[in-house]
Amino acid sequence: MTNLNTPLPVIDDFERQVHRLGRATIMACILLAFGVPLIIWLIFGILPPTRGLVSGIVTVSSFMIPLSIAEILSFYPIVGISGLYISYTTGNISNLKVPCAAIAMEAAEVEPASKEGNIISTIAMAGSVIVCELILVLGVILLVPLSGALQNPVLKPAFEQILPALFGSLGAYFILKGFKLAVIPLALGIVFSILKVNTALAVPVCVLLSILSARLLYKKGWITA
Repeated sequence: MTNLNTPLPVIDDFERQVHRLGRATIMACILLAFGVPLIIWLIFGILPPTRGLVSGIVTVSSFMIPLSIAEILSFYPIVGISGLYISYTTGNISNLKVPCAAIAMEAAEVEPASKEGNIISTIAMAGSVIVCELILVLGVILLVPLSGALQNPVLKPAFEQILPALFGSLGAYFILKGFKLAVIPLALGIVFSILKVNTALAVPVCVLLSILSARLLYKKGWITA
């Protein structure tokens, strides 16, 4: 019988193909993203001021680079190698891809960071992409008929709570799975929120201290692997 928790080897054929296809799709997405402003510049001659462009790139990069590194390190054990490529190609990582991968692995009774977990999370996230695209197409078709109702002042407060509801439910799922591991991250998040610490600093610090606290709990014997 196949062991459902087989550790991932250093590298195998599946992983090589994932990296090959993933790199190709990531590069294609980068080219397409830069292609739109490039075409606008070449055809219409529209180009933002150099100083404003450089300032915007530096400002965004200052918090996106450390945030992205912290996200990759924290998401990889859950979504796996192929899941990272899917996530960063299609977006909606923390509010869609990670929950789909985690729930699918739990339903299939496989562990994260295993070969089976990698495959199950990939299938789950690929399915979420297809479903999401179908819903987006349906939403675009129904947007005009429903736009008047969606702008109703009675519904406006509900739409303002969508993100808190999403991240609250996601957080509750992982907290219930390991409440001892959640104490330090929750405390740090509350403190950083009160102090209004910049997200680019808060996320990497929370990830690092969460890993260190989990290691300490494990060495003390308060949690098991």
